[in-house]
Amino acid sequence: MKKLYTIKINYGTPRGYIALLSLILISAIGVAIMISVVTSGINAAKTDFSLQQGGLARNLASSCTEEALQLILETRVSSSSGSLTIASGTCTYLITSSSSIITVKSTGYLGAFTSKIKVVIATTSPSVTLSSWEEVADF
Repeated sequence: MKKLYTIKINYGTPRGYIALLSLILISAIGVAIMISVVTSGINAAKTDFSLQQGGLARNLASSCTEEALQLILETRVSSSSGSLTIASGTCTYLITSSSSIITVKSTGYLGAFTSKIKVVIATTSPSVTLSSWEEVADF
């Protein structure tokens, strides 16, 4: 006759639940760290894009300022306005004169980004001499 073996299972003391809870806790911490790193990367990319677009808008404003200065040098005008379209952006300039001081106000537009430059010209004879060149928030 064959002897049957019986296995006795003891349900009195649970085993392994501490290891399982530790694994779940460590996994949750890892997921939280991963989400934080991904969010940081997205924010950095947005900031980089904004800085790049702002710089391109500033370049557009500078281009219009240079265009206005070239116009003043070639024609000696003291009052004029104009605009340029360069790549995906535009810029405008305004030349005004008040008691022998010529001011050039240029604005560069690129999407939602705007940059403004104000230039004050000290003299135009014999050459154009600038008194100031500054990026301003508003004119």
